[in-house]
Amino acid sequence: MHKTRVTLTHMKTSTSALTVVRRFKRWPWVLASALALLLLAPLVYYFLILDWHGRPYCHKQIMLSLKVWMDDEGKNMNSGTNAFPNVGGVGKDSMEAIHEEMGTMDWAKNYRYVPGLHEDDPGRLVLMYVAQPTRWTWHGPPPTIFKDKKWIIVPVDFESQPGRPGECSERISEEEFKIRLRGTLEFVRTNARPNWQQVVAEHTAFLNELERGRK
Repeated sequence: MHKTRVTLTHMKTSTSALTVVRRFKRWPWVLASALALLLLAPLVYYFLILDWHGRPYCHKQIMLSLKVWMDDEGKNMNSGTNAFPNVGGVGKDSMEAIHEEMGTMDWAKNYRYVPGLHEDDPGRLVLMYVAQPTRWTWHGPPPTIFKDKKWIIVPVDFESQPGRPGECSERISEEEFKIRLRGTLEFVRTNARPNWQQVVAEHTAFLNELERGRK
């Protein structure tokens, strides 16, 4: 009887020791898994949670480049009445006018520019816009994929509005974007700005393509 109790006690002790040994063997795997998660978390956040698409350019630099271009063209850059670049009414060619001031035009691939406007035109008219809805507000820290997408426009007066944050720009809904752009095209047309037919045709085509993409 005594021997049986000793044997049972020995077996329990051996089992407990074996359990402890097994637990210790698991610890390297647990530590390795935890370390892997710590290393992967920033990568997952950077590549999967942050949205790097549709990043706007520095609008202050664009504004200053337009001012310098006006000065280079022999205009009074402080008059506040100068016309913005208008090369045949073509948006891309007109933006190219500030190539030297900007140093690069890679940013322009993601923008559409509306020629035919002047500095003293109504400030809420659309001078240029990012050609796709985006989660970005400005070119600073990237947004997450959980932020809603909106349209970024750069108005004639380069002023953001309350509730529409931006850097010399506004972040607005698609419905307002279409209304504002159509209003700008109507302004260019009714004021018979140089090459207005080309301006209206180019951006109306963009709006029509946008409508078709929503159907």
